[in-house]
Amino acid sequence: MRISRREFLKAAAAAAVAGRLSPSALADLGKKLRGEGDPRVIWLQGAGCDGCAVSFLNSVHYAPVDDLLINTLDVEFQSNLMAAAGDLAVSAAQDAGGVPGYVLVVEGAIPAGAEGRYCRLWPGMSMYDGLLAFAPNAGYIIALGSCASFGGMSSGAPNPTTALGIGEILGDDPRLINIPGCPAHPDWFVGTVTYLIVNGHIPPLDVHRRPLEYFGKKIHENCYKRAEYCGERLWANQLSDEGCMEQLGCKGPLTHADCYIRKWNSGGPGENGVNWCIGARSPCLGCVNPTFPDGMSPFYTY
Repeated sequence: MRISRREFLKAAAAAAVAGRLSPSALADLGKKLRGEGDPRVIWLQGAGCDGCAVSFLNSVHYAPVDDLLINTLDVEFQSNLMAAAGDLAVSAAQDAGGVPGYVLVVEGAIPAGAEGRYCRLWPGMSMYDGLLAFAPNAGYIIALGSCASFGGMSSGAPNPTTALGIGEILGDDPRLINIPGCPAHPDWFVGTVTYLIVNGHIPPLDVHRRPLEYFGKKIHENCYKRAEYCGERLWANQLSDEGCMEQLGCKGPLTHADCYIRKWNSGGPGENGVNWCIGARSPCLGCVNPTFPDGMSPFYTY
């Protein structure tokens, strides 16, 4: 009976969990079975909640996450997902970082205060120093989530750790792609990586280095509430009301994102999600904007 590479790696992973195969042996098998063209990924996590990693694990629309991790991406380091731990995991990251051309994914903000001591990747390596160490050999750099893109929640006032977005450290780096969101939608990340694989270059970006495919249109101009109600001057006076929530503090007029069609929690391949913030009777919080959260506050007005 023939089994696919995906099925074999799943069985090998189960064996590793059961103690019959060491994590290092599993890693070696993965390297041997992986296609030579699979893009290598080093995923670093700074000051944040790991919410963007969890969001990525909910990928369905473009491809299920198991297909992505086993058949498409060569993830050299991701502390939440890899079987290795401790020195073995650190060695994997350092070895991978010595070979140019990988996709560097950064999740979470980068604390610059106290010489970076507020956030460490591993003993002896701060997140700040890690970014500077891994950025030079990266072919592309993806800031995943609002914290990595612009500082996000981690940089909210009074920002005691001096948390920064990647662009504030690397400057106008032509390799940088910002995929904000709190958390970032899995489709935005998977779709962007797919574009890089297929086209071999950065997708069209807006002034904030966000992919125009996902961040090109305003939520307010495409919101079903505005389309159905604003012409009749029907405004929501409280969250349970029908009608446009702009007067309740909705940041849709300031926010460019495709949440209005993409939504969240896709039910299957090729399907959009089932709901989104405004559909759940919440004003848009503007979480993809460079000034989130302070510049989008207050989130609600009455």
